[in-house]
Amino acid sequence: MTAHATSCDWTTEQTAPKPSRIKSLFAALMHEIEVRRALRHVSALDDAMLHDIGLTPGNIEDAVRCGRH
Repeated sequence: MTAHATSCDWTTEQTAPKPSRIKSLFAALMHEIEVRRALRHVSALDDAMLHDIGLTPGNIEDAVRCGRH
């Protein structure tokens, strides 16, 4: 019997491939669509409901895009 070396490819560190530019563009587009959908939903709330959640009509977009600070 001869001893043969086995290479463990699964143990070597492999970096994850960078996402393609098309995937990144598509992901950014989908994110923007989700943000705009959320903006429509929150903008449809009346002033009393906005006040209840701590928003004013002037800071809806900032709250949707960045979260509340």
